[in-house]
Amino acid sequence: MSVTQKLFLAGAICAASLSAIAQFPDASAPREIAKIDGEYSNLSVAKGMPAASVEYFAEDGIAFAPGAVNGKKYWAGRTDFPGMLIWQPIFAFAARAADLGYTTGMWELKKRNETLSLGFGHYVTVWAKQHNGGWKIALDVGTENPQPPESSPSLQVLPPDVTAGTQAPENPRRSLQKAEHQLAEAAHNDLGRAILDYATDDIRVYRDKSFPAVGLVAARLMLTSEHGKVTFEPGNSKMSSSGDLSYSYGNYSKKRADVVEHGIYLMIWRANMNADWKLALNLQKKLPPAEKP
Repeated sequence: MSVTQKLFLAGAICAASLSAIAQFPDASAPREIAKIDGEYSNLSVAKGMPAASVEYFAEDGIAFAPGAVNGKKYWAGRTDFPGMLIWQPIFAFAARAADLGYTTGMWELKKRNETLSLGFGHYVTVWAKQHNGGWKIALDVGTENPQPPESSPSLQVLPPDVTAGTQAPENPRRSLQKAEHQLAEAAHNDLGRAILDYATDDIRVYRDKSFPAVGLVAARLMLTSEHGKVTFEPGNSKMSSSGDLSYSYGNYSKKRADVVEHGIYLMIWRANMNADWKLALNLQKKLPPAEKP
């Protein structure tokens, strides 16, 4: 076989391998974090939510109480937790580099040793791979909703898009900053429209006291009334090393007529093949009014 034929054969094998990878993306990382999320819930039942959270939060992981705080320190000081918190992941996604991912699902607060439920809601947990190879919680936040009419749906695992960001014309971080800036500018005029303009087809939108909206149609229905003018105050953010997944959180102020609402937000972004950043998850939660001195 000539050198030319060998090179051609090697190229063909490489192309076939890449095609196979694209056809069968690796879903092991999202399945792993979903499994760990379930183990976190089991430990919460066995030892209580504070002890379980101290075990699973990263050293710099963020919880909201109600504003952003260090999660490990916050839960270490919670000796008055009112009951038993249980949950089940129903969706999981991880970056192509398997160093960042998120899970979401339904939670229920029960009175320990009783069947009485004290509350229901949904949660979003962002997971980050640590230096030792293990996964820890980078951020955890939840919203409340009425009692669900049916049981928790089965787990949906979304594999990473192996083509995401491959056609990037510029640095992924710079591209994301541009998208975040444009969304923030648009939110000054109409929050709902701004979110929909940047949404993925499977976007998830979370608002307190409501069931999450999943998908563009449901998100459009939920956001129809959200025409307030919003200003975001960024807190912190992190991007996967593969440049296809990022999250950011902070505070927001929303003005409608003469009323100003303050709250916290979480945004999770995913990049597509063209390296366009799209909003995969948006959560906003109103903060209680500040106490007067």
